[in-house]
Amino acid sequence: MPSLLERAAHHSQSLHHATASSHRVSSLMVALLAGLLLAPVGLCQTLAPSLRAANQPASGAATPSPTNTPSTGPDAPQPSSMFDALAPTTTTVEVYAADRELETSQPEAFQAGGQEILASAGAFGDLSRYIATLPGVVATSDLINEVLVRGGHPMENLFLVDGIEVPNINHLATMGTTGGFGPMIDSGVVQGIKVYTGGFEARYPERLSSVTEIRTLDPEHLTTHAEADVGIEGLGGLAEKAIKGGDLLVSAHHGILEIMDSFGLSGLPSYTNELARYRHNDASGNRWTVLHIAGWDSYEVTPCAADGLETSSIDSQYSGWRETTGVEWQHVYSARSFGVATVNDSQEVEHIHQQEQILNPADVAVVKENCPLPPNVAQASPVYMDDSNDGFDSASYRFEWSNSRLTLSTGSSFWLQRPHFQIEQPLGAYSPYSVAPVRVDSTSFASDFSTGESGSYAQFTASPLRSLSVSVGGRLQTFAFGDHATLTPRVSLRYGLGEHVGFHAAFARYAQMPPYVYLLSYEANRTMLPMRATHEIMGIDVSGFLSSEIHIEAYNKAYMDTPASTEYPSVNLHDMVDMLGQQFVWLPMNSGARGASSGIELSELTRLHSSLVVRGSIAYSRAMFAGLDHVARPSNFDLPWIINVAMLKQFGHGYQVSSRYGYSTGRPYTPYDLPDSYAQNRPIYDVTEMNKLRVPYYGRFDAQMNKDAMVGHLHLEVYAGVNNVLNRANFLAYVWLPRYRTRVPTEKVDELYQMPIFPNAGLRYIFR
Repeated sequence: MPSLLERAAHHSQSLHHATASSHRVSSLMVALLAGLLLAPVGLCQTLAPSLRAANQPASGAATPSPTNTPSTGPDAPQPSSMFDALAPTTTTVEVYAADRELETSQPEAFQAGGQEILASAGAFGDLSRYIATLPGVVATSDLINEVLVRGGHPMENLFLVDGIEVPNINHLATMGTTGGFGPMIDSGVVQGIKVYTGGFEARYPERLSSVTEIRTLDPEHLTTHAEADVGIEGLGGLAEKAIKGGDLLVSAHHGILEIMDSFGLSGLPSYTNELARYRHNDASGNRWTVLHIAGWDSYEVTPCAADGLETSSIDSQYSGWRETTGVEWQHVYSARSFGVATVNDSQEVEHIHQQEQILNPADVAVVKENCPLPPNVAQASPVYMDDSNDGFDSASYRFEWSNSRLTLSTGSSFWLQRPHFQIEQPLGAYSPYSVAPVRVDSTSFASDFSTGESGSYAQFTASPLRSLSVSVGGRLQTFAFGDHATLTPRVSLRYGLGEHVGFHAAFARYAQMPPYVYLLSYEANRTMLPMRATHEIMGIDVSGFLSSEIHIEAYNKAYMDTPASTEYPSVNLHDMVDMLGQQFVWLPMNSGARGASSGIELSELTRLHSSLVVRGSIAYSRAMFAGLDHVARPSNFDLPWIINVAMLKQFGHGYQVSSRYGYSTGRPYTPYDLPDSYAQNRPIYDVTEMNKLRVPYYGRFDAQMNKDAMVGHLHLEVYAGVNNVLNRANFLAYVWLPRYRTRVPTEKVDELYQMPIFPNAGLRYIFR
């Protein structure tokens, strides 16, 4: 079926039914399997509180920080490790200029520490899943950690680790995506994160929706310690040691789900990751960092051709690896200025092979064998082959200067993109948007070239009044491929209405090229323009009221030059139907789609005494997009109401309890054209009803308890929790049953659900 690979590492149709009478994906591990296995999502395709960033002082020369810094409470600095969090010490800490940020008037970031992420109910210690608890942010499903930010596409998110761009921080992820099954970065190595959901500065590489900055451990005093852990995300650990005046941090993990093969749940993935970072500071404020992140993963799945309740007929084999290696040098020039230079290499290699068991859905052979079938019983024909490496090298430099009234930030970056693709889809597929009983969109393409991109920016922030700051800037981005150039402005202001109330506003434009695999799949696709989005933001922040911090922010995001199908006028990048488990198929496209996402968010952080923190948010928004037919429809990411409430409570004797409840409006969907679908025994969508219907609402309550204990120099943390405590059947998708024999068309449609009630447990040892 026409399938645009718009999101990756997704739910496969290997949501294998446990029994014929119980085929609605109720098995715990089977539900997880949906998130593990790669399938196209396109045409075929607790808390620990999130703290708002306070205004940071302007950066200057290295200065000592005050002694006796508070080490507890929600406003305290984030602990550098679990050991430091539980055994706080009072020391004199030297803070370097590079660690501090220039004051700007941009909308503030949401912040969280690594310890918060580890302790949060429902997150599995995954920072991406934790981000999905922030206002206006939601996960695409329980089964992967891909996030949607304010109605934007998942490809519109940028991740930086210690200032170095990482295309994807997750396992089982394909090109052009920012999500996957699980993280390549252990939250135990995370000092803290910042998430900007709109109106972010010009210094960041262009993205249309969000920027997430991840900072690895930066201990206040260098120590030697190691941690070992085991949990749902895998088995591994980390070690940190002072070497030659610097700090060496290493981490490695291996997935444990593949052991389920011995219990009969075949097809579960194998994955391994590693992280190494060396950081050196000197007394003058200079710092250099070397970072390496890598991950390897694979899986193989073969739906049983003798099972009438199978929803997929595609055999899939996937293996891949991705790595990012970068060096950052930060140099203090004077008490008022410093510079940062970065070089980076990143590669994303994937091997995807798919075979179709049913070449003609109108002629399905009956296989009378018991599953699993011998290899010679069901023969499949190759329909998709992908052996590619999408990589880039980059170099950048930025300079920052400030005094009491004025701040200047400027810099330039260059990327050498290396889109080396070898992709074949020789047979095409039956289109889910057309009743024509023929295979279409057959294409094969190869590329082995390099192309350059550059970005330069300047941003000024002035504080003419003590209570007022204004920022003005812009970014010039050039793309050699297609010979495009974009100039995107940024304007923001922040005004304090007294000690406890502040107002902020921002206007910003962003431009981002579609992924190269989209551009190269067809000759006509090469004319696509950079995608563009304009952010308009207004907000108010209130603090000091009943120990709460309240934030209200309204936004409007206008999209232009969004990819749209040239074959199907109602289809664009934001409303492509998820065809779980089907083959990858690329589409002819142009830049004719437009859309808008607008909404308002209310969030609050309440601290009651020092042991209870409650975080809540409610967001209302609409995301409407139009393809070449110019008819605005709800996008796949149109979720009008998103509500999150989370709580973290500390008790005596090392106990900690976290819980979270998440709610969102049901997702839009396009119903099947049942008469034509039944006549051809394949899913055909009623495009006149594109995204007009909605599934039931999503709701999930999670809870987790942590227990800390000290045994000599050994610190042990044990945690246990339950996701989806109420066992709510949250809807995932409608799917077609190609082998199910019935005379009733509606019985050919099955319903799949997301994660049922699921336990989460593990332990972590920390050695000093």
